[in-house]
Amino acid sequence: MFNLPPEIISLAKYAAPPILGAFIGYLTNHVAIKMLFRPLKPWKIGGIRVPMTPGVIPSKRVDLAKNMGEVVGDHLLTSKEIGKGLQNEAFQLHLLQLIKDKIEGILQQDLGTLASIVPAKFRVYFDIGSKTLIYQIKDKLRGFINSDEFVEIAENSIERRIEQYLASEIGTIVSGSQREMAYGFIEKNIARMFMSEAMEQWAEDFVHQQVYSILHQEKSLTDILPGSLLLMLQDTIERQTPALLSRLATIVSEPEVRDSIVKGGCAGVESFIGSMGSMADMVRGFVRMETVEGKIREYLIEKDDDIVAWLKSEEVQAKVVHILRERSGEFLRKPIVHFIKADDQRVVEEFCDRCAQQMMLVLRGKDISVLLTSMIKSNLEDHFESGSTSLHQVCEMLLGKESLSGKKTWLKQELCSILQSPETFNTIESLIDSMAVALLQKKIGKMAHIIPVGVREGMARSLQKTTSAMLAAEVPGLVQSLNIKNIVTEKVNSLDILKLEGLLLSIMQEQFKYINLFGALLGFIIGCGNLLILF
Repeated sequence: MFNLPPEIISLAKYAAPPILGAFIGYLTNHVAIKMLFRPLKPWKIGGIRVPMTPGVIPSKRVDLAKNMGEVVGDHLLTSKEIGKGLQNEAFQLHLLQLIKDKIEGILQQDLGTLASIVPAKFRVYFDIGSKTLIYQIKDKLRGFINSDEFVEIAENSIERRIEQYLASEIGTIVSGSQREMAYGFIEKNIARMFMSEAMEQWAEDFVHQQVYSILHQEKSLTDILPGSLLLMLQDTIERQTPALLSRLATIVSEPEVRDSIVKGGCAGVESFIGSMGSMADMVRGFVRMETVEGKIREYLIEKDDDIVAWLKSEEVQAKVVHILRERSGEFLRKPIVHFIKADDQRVVEEFCDRCAQQMMLVLRGKDISVLLTSMIKSNLEDHFESGSTSLHQVCEMLLGKESLSGKKTWLKQELCSILQSPETFNTIESLIDSMAVALLQKKIGKMAHIIPVGVREGMARSLQKTTSAMLAAEVPGLVQSLNIKNIVTEKVNSLDILKLEGLLLSIMQEQFKYINLFGALLGFIIGCGNLLILF
């Protein structure tokens, strides 16, 4: 039919078997691979199903899905493998970063009030819940305050606080300025007390009582006056006598005093002459008073220095001191009733009135209240400056040890009664209501402004650890309850056969190509073998 050159015919005779073998091998593999998926449905001729229809995968789809489910559920996605995957460092870092991002997103939101955060459909429940919570807080707080436990806690706390306060040094409690104000107050009140009519009446009653007691008991000044004052009087007499005699010597030298002495001397001489009776006239004839006066004056002028020296001499001073001591001692030891007759009511009353008046004049002097306040201040400031006087010591001195203990017990009971009183409960409940309203109406704002960065980091790591531990504990049970094998089986069965074909081809298409080529190569080799056998 075709007039081909002998060379081409000879070449075709040798090339045809290998080429034909390669073509048959490639075509056979290609058809075999296609028969894995095609046909999709069985072919029938005269009601008889054609063998090898449908394809392998469509006909064995259920078995394929079951096997895939067993592989995935029993070997790939096991509880153990998933647990190991959850503990992977990369997963943990990703989980931590995810939690941080979520927390930061929440904290950076500008939140309104608590009520605005709650969805509208739950707002009623939120209102009921907040009111219930407030009521429960009030009820629990009231029950706790009324309990014996609260009383014990309160009494112990109050007692500790009282002891701490009493142990404080008095100077640290009352400052210098406060003490000065107190001293001023004391001074004003002392002055006002001394100026009052009640003080005057008290002085009169006191003097009358003391005077009548002294008169009836026949007491002397020695019995009344302190021993130290009596010694002071004796010492004063001794110290003042030299000055008194020196003053007397100076007075004697004065002309007026000298004239008085001369007149006294003349009067003495005149009295002596008058005492002579019938001889008085005769003596007056011989003794002239002018002469006597002149002689006395001349003597005093002449002996003036001697008289002064005599008065200042130690001998005279000692005698005068001795005499004054004796006389003062006799005076002080003599019962006062000898000076004031107790039977003479008028005299005693006048004496008492004068004593009371003199006492009030002294007490109402402007320096007395200042002096008394200064004495009080000096004594108190010594204690303040020493730092050794506590408030506890002061209270014990003022109240007594037993009384102070009773006062502390009373104070604890009173404070506990105040804390448990209806007024206190009303105040606390009003405070809780006010705080609750303020809290509910206050805008939350950004939580990031409230929660520090370190706290946020700690929250994230804590949530990450908690989540990781929860996943590690719960995932095995969840995997078993999910029954991954059945899920994979059902999912593969539910896939469209064309999608399943596309899925398998996308994975094995490259391998199928090499299988086809391998079939062609194998057919080519078989063709070459046939060629060797034939020729």
